[in-house]
Amino acid sequence: MLFDEMIAEDAKVMKSSLIRQLTGLVNRPDVISFATGSPNAEMFPYEQLAEIFNHLIAVEKGRLFQYSVTRGNAELIEAVCERNACVHGIEAAAVETILVSGSQQGLDFVARVLLDPGDAVFVELPNYIGATASFENFRARMVGIRKTSAGMDLDDLRTKIRQVRLEGSPPKLIYVIPNFQNPSGHTWDVQTRKGLIEVAREENLLIFEDNAYGEVYFSGDDPDILKPIKSYDGAENALYMSTFSKVLAPGLRVAWIVGPKEIIRRIELAKETGDLCTSTVGQKLILEYLKRDWLDAHLAGVRAFYEMKCVLMQAALERHMSGLAKWNRPQGGLFLWAELLEQIDTLPLLRQAVEEEKVAFIPGQPFFVDGSGANTLRLSFSNVSDDNIELGLEKISRLMARAAR
Repeated sequence: MLFDEMIAEDAKVMKSSLIRQLTGLVNRPDVISFATGSPNAEMFPYEQLAEIFNHLIAVEKGRLFQYSVTRGNAELIEAVCERNACVHGIEAAAVETILVSGSQQGLDFVARVLLDPGDAVFVELPNYIGATASFENFRARMVGIRKTSAGMDLDDLRTKIRQVRLEGSPPKLIYVIPNFQNPSGHTWDVQTRKGLIEVAREENLLIFEDNAYGEVYFSGDDPDILKPIKSYDGAENALYMSTFSKVLAPGLRVAWIVGPKEIIRRIELAKETGDLCTSTVGQKLILEYLKRDWLDAHLAGVRAFYEMKCVLMQAALERHMSGLAKWNRPQGGLFLWAELLEQIDTLPLLRQAVEEEKVAFIPGQPFFVDGSGANTLRLSFSNVSDDNIELGLEKISRLMARAAR
């Protein structure tokens, strides 16, 4: 039997993320890696979670390991709604909220529910590669929109919407990460957030706002500036997604989506056949953590930890890469974005970096749906030791200097 002939057309378009393909290369134990985009395990409150787990075992016994309902634990949904309202200004009912098994599942379900083949999805340049892959799996047309210092270029967005309509592609969705974007670490200003609501309303499009990093802001930031698009007047056409992965632990696999109840209901149906329910253990651990009112104190430590790492990286960049690259100064999150001053392709540069200097980063081009960005790279500061931040950036700078000759 020719098994390739048995593969469905939708499955034939699936492709592995370049970042996943590079995992074996960039995560070697002998390599200083700025590639890993995950939170630092030192920041997981494992002692508190162990205390809660033992308590839940004693109280719930076997029930702790039973199936949950598809939409998610009702108490946890109410707690999420309360935090959304109090912290983020998002007023949403439980019927407008669903728990999912991590943000990546949320991306997959939103794509499954909303996208038909050929629908146009508008994304930032650069864009989170996991979102791009989810949308492309459902044969959507990806349309890249320029980025300015204020956020997505709304003039370019309007132009591209008109263009795809003329070309016969139905515009459907605008996907954005306004706070500390992965990969760029960039944050939108308030005017651009409000402006996107207007564009989406005028063009009858949905906004899909991903706020995975919004709670990981640094000192000196005004949290009001980071208010989600979903919190502003007129954002009824916006879906909002966030997660406990960056603030507690990604292994718990609990995230949530807020949106119009009609869409949330369809996502619930997709989840019924997708995985039936999110982990009962993960949900109840988080619920008890919130009940004990531990999250805000924990978050203070998380923010301070990543801010220190970011400050160290900024200082090392000044010492080693001035004249070779330009970079942003993120106000939160886990990433920093750099652009080489010379037109040097960072993908082959990565292989040189690993083999010759034993250091790794993520090349920028895979984050651009239009194929641009070859001379850019993403640097993650979350999992690199303080000494290795200095040493690793010195190594990368030497490689850049040789490539620029």
